[in-house]
Amino acid sequence: MVNKRRSLTVVDRTMIDLRLRDGLGVRAIAEQLGRSPSTISGEINRHSGVAAYRAEAAETAAAEGRRASGRKLRLAPGCGLFQDVCKLLRLKWSPEQISGRRKRMEDGMEMASGLEVSHEAIYTAIYALPRGELRREMIACLRQDKPHRGRKPKGSERRGKLCDMTNIKERPEEVEGRLVPGHWEGDLIIGTGGASAIGTLVERTTRFVVLVRMPTRKADVAGCAFAGALNAIPAPLRKTLTYDQGKEMAHHQKLALDTGMRVFFADPHSPWQRGANENTNGLLRQYFPKGTSLSGFSQDELDGVAASLNDRPRKTLGFATPNEVFAKLVANLDGANEMSNGAVRYGN
Repeated sequence: MVNKRRSLTVVDRTMIDLRLRDGLGVRAIAEQLGRSPSTISGEINRHSGVAAYRAEAAETAAAEGRRASGRKLRLAPGCGLFQDVCKLLRLKWSPEQISGRRKRMEDGMEMASGLEVSHEAIYTAIYALPRGELRREMIACLRQDKPHRGRKPKGSERRGKLCDMTNIKERPEEVEGRLVPGHWEGDLIIGTGGASAIGTLVERTTRFVVLVRMPTRKADVAGCAFAGALNAIPAPLRKTLTYDQGKEMAHHQKLALDTGMRVFFADPHSPWQRGANENTNGLLRQYFPKGTSLSGFSQDELDGVAASLNDRPRKTLGFATPNEVFAKLVANLDGANEMSNGAVRYGN
């Protein structure tokens, strides 16, 4: 019976060498090894050259051929492309952002950047690195910071009950489509032992992030801090706020009155109802790892982190940055106000 294995082993090559020395022909050797005659003749022709066939030399040549063949790694450590990717990873860009942003750039910039690589290739290159400082550093730059790729179990979170909540089911339909700007999602990221927190606000259309320093997690403090941050945003860009049912929102009615926004609450254990904020909180854990205290960060430092996050390209925005999209909205508002003021002056 003919063996259909694709490659010859070192034992096969030794048998060929011995049988050739015994004076056997190709067909006789093929019959003994259970291989086709073409396989045996091809092996002998490839590795005989001017000298006789020798098993050791044939095995060495075959091994070198295997190493030289196959797909070459475009992100081999030490190459220029790998170094460029590492620079952006250290800026907290995700592999998908690195790959997608390059596709958005103009042709001349693409050639200069040299970042023609898929996000899966970047992940593969990172996790293929040998154990050592570089591997630990690159994995730490990833959003999930996991030693191996895969899902990580998430713990449960206990929530108190709020009064007079308006459920997310009553939220206007325009919010769901993300086509109308001015609808926000909010939450807290919690420090070690639950003793400290940072408020997070995300605009659903642009994914623009605002971070709010929380001296404590008390409801009155959280409400005032959120109101101050939201009131710094132009009024046309603050319409609704969707939050989970955390006890820090016990004064949600006062927050709504102070900001002119309607506040809606997601269902318990339904993080997908605030997907933009949940995703942003995951990104923020690159800057504020779990198990660390968040009480020592000033508002200026939080503003710096928010600016860094808002300058990262997002796939959902066609790899534009939240800053670019949000700034365009504000500019359009300013232009509309100037036109309105000009019309009033002309009428007078």
